[in-house]
Amino acid sequence: MKKLITILMTAIMALGVVAMAGCGGKKTNITIYTGGTGGTYYAFTNGLQTQLSKKTDYNFTVVGDTGGSVANLKAMQSGDCKMAIVQNDTMVNAYNGFTNNFAQTGAIKNFSVIGQVYPEVIQIVTDDPSIKTLADLKGSKKSVSIGDVGSGVEANAVALLKKYGVDITFDEGSKKYTSTDITIQNLSVAKSAEAMKDNKLSVFFFTSGAPATSITEIALAKSVYMLGLSEEVMAEFIAENKIDNKYDVYSVQPITNAQYSFIPANAPVYTIGVSATYIIANSLSEEIVYNITKAIWESKGSIGHSVESTMNTDYAFVTIGNVPVHPGAAKYYREIGLTVDNVAQI
Repeated sequence: MKKLITILMTAIMALGVVAMAGCGGKKTNITIYTGGTGGTYYAFTNGLQTQLSKKTDYNFTVVGDTGGSVANLKAMQSGDCKMAIVQNDTMVNAYNGFTNNFAQTGAIKNFSVIGQVYPEVIQIVTDDPSIKTLADLKGSKKSVSIGDVGSGVEANAVALLKKYGVDITFDEGSKKYTSTDITIQNLSVAKSAEAMKDNKLSVFFFTSGAPATSITEIALAKSVYMLGLSEEVMAEFIAENKIDNKYDVYSVQPITNAQYSFIPANAPVYTIGVSATYIIANSLSEEIVYNITKAIWESKGSIGHSVESTMNTDYAFVTIGNVPVHPGAAKYYREIGLTVDNVAQI
């Protein structure tokens, strides 16, 4: 009898374990590619990950120091990640196979949009008070970081430097940019900030939500300044950078004292902004992506990052070009009363 009871108890416990695994076990693992560990992509997504894990039945792993938008999109194509945060302009270029960044990979089509979550701005930081505009870099030989090789930051930096007459040329041999006017470095935002603290860097570019942790930290260590862009340059940049002459992905954005205390309260710096956008693998089901989308927007106020105050579902897919919205995300937007026309057929 005792032996029979032992056997029955063992069987009941085994069934309980199976039931628990089936009902409460986290069966779906999702790797999210972000950017430099000193940047907003990484910090924001880390905060979001906590909420996603609470609100869904999935495991999320956040990966930093990926190289940024271009690298994230290529990782999506190769299957190294299932979810990523990218600049909307780089995303549209990738989907259509535009620019040098995607000449070899070709159009990347195995992803779709979850949503644009917050605006990010091109931030140009210097510790040299003699540098008032990018034009002051001509012939200076100063050390300038234009972001990681192949990143969206690099693409923005190159375009703007050219606008101000700074020599910068893509070298096919090294697959890097060179210049007779400046000394180019390809550093992440964290490494850029560290180099500036050590007086090894005069200027660096970073496209991100503001404030960015690395920039606020360097401002505690030394005096730094944010360079603005002229109205003419911004208007030309926006007009010239419509993707495929159809898709507006840039807009004029202010950076203010509320974001960085070193910016005068009565003198915001004007620059160009894009949108930080979460993308997702088409291979994930409608149910999974619906749950993730719902969890993202219902986490506003609990993420623990200042940029979440700018999250707005009304702008979730207004500047995504021809990149489709994942059916799971579209289901959520329709539930809250939004019309989604361009939905992925997967």
